Formats: sequence, structure tokens, C-alpha cells
Amino acid sequence: MRLYLIIFIFFGGFALYMTKKTIRGIRNNNPLNIRKGNDWQGETSFSRDAEFESYTHHKYGFRAGAKTLRTYQRAHGLDNLNEIINRFAPPVENDTKNYAQFVAKQVGVGVNESINLNDDQLLAKVLHSMSIMEVGRHYSFSDAMQGVKLA
Repeated sequence: MRLYLIIFIFFGGFALYMTKKTIRGIRNNNPLNIRKGNDWQGETSFSRDAEFESYTHHKYGFRAGAKTLRTYQRAHGLDNLNEIINRFAPPVENDTKNYAQFVAKQVGVGVNESINLNDDQLLAKVLHSMSIMEVGRHYSFSDAMQGVKLA
């Protein structure tokens, strides 16, 4: 019996340790680190994160990102990556200039070039590149496209 208890404590503690070591956006299925504030489709009913959304699957995190960026373009008239990234990742929290330049290079557009986020392929490229900035190279373009298709 003691052996089982020791094994349970060891592996349970290891699992908890690994959960805390996992990058927040990956742990929350939130590839863009979207902050709490909306009632999103696919949101978990229970989250341990007080600041950032948690989703049942990363496709819902990408969906939320797609909805957010399309709203920026439609409602706020932001039509280039410099404007979009400045709103999404403000300079008080991020190196916004570097972020926008990275995404523009990955997508193959100029940072101040007008883009159309109603183009699903382009939007998925933007979201995938943003996820690399947010959580590293964990998700694929295909993962981003799953979310765009849900938006």
C-alpha cells in the first residue's frame, strides 16, 4: 500500500510540475494568449488562469484570434499588420515593432501593407505567425486554419 502511495505522490507531483512548466498559452489551448473578457465558443467551464482565456481545444483559441482580428479590421478600420499588432499586443506589454515585423516577414507582406483578413489563407498565416511569437513553434499552419474555418 505504501508503495502505491509513494508512486502516486511521485507521479502526481511530477504531472503537476510539468503542468506548471508548460507554456501558459499551450496549457490553456490559447495560442495567441487572448485575455479574458469575452464569452467564447469552446471556452472551458473551469479555468485556473485568472487573466487569460482557456479553451477545450486549440482550434477554439485560433477561432477567437480570427474573430478578434477580423473585428479589428471591420469595426476599427485596422488594415495593416502594424496597426493590428499594435492593438493586439500593445507596446506597454510587448516589443510591438519586432512582433509586427516578424509576422509581416512570415506572412510575406510589408508591415504597413494593406491586407484583407477575409482571405482565410492569409488570416491563418497571420494567426500561425502570431502564435509563434506568443508560444513558440508549437502549432502548425493547419492548426490555425482549423480555427479560421470555425470563425
